[in-house]
Amino acid sequence: MVKIVVLDLDMTLIDTLERFFIVYNTTREIFGLNKISKEEFMHYFKNDMLDPIIPENINKMNFWKTFRTLYGNVFTHKDKPIEGAIEVLKWLKKNNYRVIVTTGREIDPEKIWAELKEYNMAEYVDEVYTIKQQKPEDEHIPFSRKGILNEILQKYGVNPEDVVFVGDYWVDMEAGKAVGVKTVGVLTGLKTEELLRKHGADIVINGIWDLPKVLSSFPHEKIAESSRHHKPEK
Repeated sequence: MVKIVVLDLDMTLIDTLERFFIVYNTTREIFGLNKISKEEFMHYFKNDMLDPIIPENINKMNFWKTFRTLYGNVFTHKDKPIEGAIEVLKWLKKNNYRVIVTTGREIDPEKIWAELKEYNMAEYVDEVYTIKQQKPEDEHIPFSRKGILNEILQKYGVNPEDVVFVGDYWVDMEAGKAVGVKTVGVLTGLKTEELLRKHGADIVINGIWDLPKVLSSFPHEKIAESSRHHKPEK
């Protein structure tokens, strides 16, 4: 029986794609690289190529640590909750799930709480973890939150099958599988279903708005192979 739902923040709960574009280019400039166009960015983002286009003479871990530190201090007028996110958070609390938000941003959790409050989400969240709170040795690849997931399991004394991790990136799926929790990939991060499944997604859905349907199926013995639905009509 699922007791805890761990939610990724960016592109799972909040649309920060424009912020990603701005911060990625800012980080490139800091490391002496040229900016890329929005068109180039969208191509590389969708095809998971933003890391490979960083030259080999650049320390990539330092690049991404700089990026994710900046990420928490930049806001754009296009930042907004993913459609259905607030309604799903309300549903989770109503149905007695413990809701934990995690993020790859390297900032203090208080800043995440402030942003959640800005979007009227904070009252439906029980706890926040950022990658800044994770031991460096637990990050075997950039943005992996395997250590955070393990800490959650230990803190609450639950079995891995009692936890669902929802995220938009393949690294999220790998981290979830590494610790044995159920993994749900969302397509709002513009990565393909094939990529998410390849790295361990148990289920792939179009977006957070489909999560209640998925969670309703989890108490059964076997997780359904697919649970992709259309957005509900307004």
